[in-house]
Amino acid sequence: MELSKKRLHLIDEQDGLIRNLRNAAMYRSIFDWLIGLNLTRAATVKGGRVIKIGRVMTPTLAIVVKRELEIQQFQPEPYFQIEIELGQFKALWFNPDKNENKLKSKIEAEQILSNIGSTVIVRDMKTERKIMTAPPLHSLLELQKEANKFFGFTSSETLKIAQSLYEKKLITYPRTESKHLPTAFAQNIQTNLQSLRSLEEYEAIVQQIVQNPGQMQKTIRSKKYVDDKKLTDHHAITVTEVPIGKKKLSPSELKIYHLIARRLLAIFLPPYVIDKSEILLQSEENFFKANGNVVIDKGYTILYEVFKKKQEEPLPTLRINEEIRIFEKKLLSKMTEPPARYTDSTLLDAMFHAGRFIEDKELQRILKDAEGIGTSATRAEIIEKLISIGMIARNGKSFMATQFGIDVITSIGEHDIVSPELTAIWSKKLKDIVDGQLSSSQFYKEMLQYVKNTTQGFINLNMNVAEKTIEVVGNCIQCGSPVVEGFKGYSCTKKGCKFFISKSIMKGKITPVDAKKLLSGKETREIRFTWKSGKKGKARLKLNGEKLEFVFSAPSRTK
Repeated sequence: MELSKKRLHLIDEQDGLIRNLRNAAMYRSIFDWLIGLNLTRAATVKGGRVIKIGRVMTPTLAIVVKRELEIQQFQPEPYFQIEIELGQFKALWFNPDKNENKLKSKIEAEQILSNIGSTVIVRDMKTERKIMTAPPLHSLLELQKEANKFFGFTSSETLKIAQSLYEKKLITYPRTESKHLPTAFAQNIQTNLQSLRSLEEYEAIVQQIVQNPGQMQKTIRSKKYVDDKKLTDHHAITVTEVPIGKKKLSPSELKIYHLIARRLLAIFLPPYVIDKSEILLQSEENFFKANGNVVIDKGYTILYEVFKKKQEEPLPTLRINEEIRIFEKKLLSKMTEPPARYTDSTLLDAMFHAGRFIEDKELQRILKDAEGIGTSATRAEIIEKLISIGMIARNGKSFMATQFGIDVITSIGEHDIVSPELTAIWSKKLKDIVDGQLSSSQFYKEMLQYVKNTTQGFINLNMNVAEKTIEVVGNCIQCGSPVVEGFKGYSCTKKGCKFFISKSIMKGKITPVDAKKLLSGKETREIRFTWKSGKKGKARLKLNGEKLEFVFSAPSRTK
């Protein structure tokens, strides 16, 4: 009888938890729907054009806008470095008191340069051994970041490709936040590894792994790769036991499949080991520093040789107080650079680590537990939506905020809808529902009151937004900055740059597609022009340097 009561109590507890989880998920959806519906309507009425607002979309836009404004307001400043050539290696002047190697004054830099003798003395040497194990397995976020880094794939392209591989039964479920495997799955991972033996480039590596069961078990016991407590709804992405065989995969599918395969193989290979060396040198009263790496064991990085850039040259073996001849000394004139625009990889990372953009430590912790704003399944979709509604635009591999997007965020100002704090605050309330600390009815009341107050606040805003969405058509051939479509033509966005292509040339209409072709070094389609004589004819356009030229088709010959 007592046992039955305990069982009933456990069932009641489980039913209560399931009910709370269901209610939290339902109210999250309702909250997002009410925010989007009401604030979009209010902003649209005030702005005179459709202005979409969302709990995740608007903070994401704010992240891109903040970076865009930092770039626009950035004022480059000159600085100087002094480099000495020492035969087998180079070293930079270094201020040991300030721990920096840059000088703002050219006069000071030239004075230091003139005081450097013909030799340097080795004053100190440090070598530190770094042992780096393979990174964790892929979550969707990590796969999207890696595919963007290596191949330039957009986040939505990677998701689409991964979904296709999943439907072909070649990889596990891709829409996952987890980077870990469950213990039971890991214990049978050899069947997944064996599926890679059909690929020539992996056959020897798989053989090496399966012949070392001790290393395999060490990996399986590592919490870095296998941890039941860190699983979400689905485990990390990995290849399945199904070999590619005769399945026809596109080049893009093969690239993504190989990224996933390499990451799985890597966790069973030895770590990457390097010796990082630093040498401190002195000439007269001036100090110089040189750095270099020596690879001790390539370890798992043998899988990534195809992606490696030029290796850093190792430093020669030297002795303390050894004197080295200076072959050449240079004054390097440089300019400070603005922060880089976000790419798919860095924007996804910013969304995942959105807690960085808020100051409250408790809210930071909540956002960290919630894994930022958006989910692995929705972040790519949100980015593409911001592009489709004209608030951000792609510029090569990076994103820039359009004037429309900038105006929206500027008009909203410090409202909490632009901050990830909103997600943190309401995620805490939803967690309280799950934990039974907040009733669903109380959450519902607070939610309606918030939406009502926020909508009223939006009605009182002055939404001063651009009338037309700006489209990036390419990069300026003079300075490399984005070229955007305007009312009369296509102009460079950099202040002071006068590069411009008119939309109307001799009554011929230059479309955005034409402008894109010109800026990418190609010829346009055939365009109908009206010559000075009044006659009409067709020709293509191309850019020769900064000058537009007509390209005429050769007359056809008939027999």
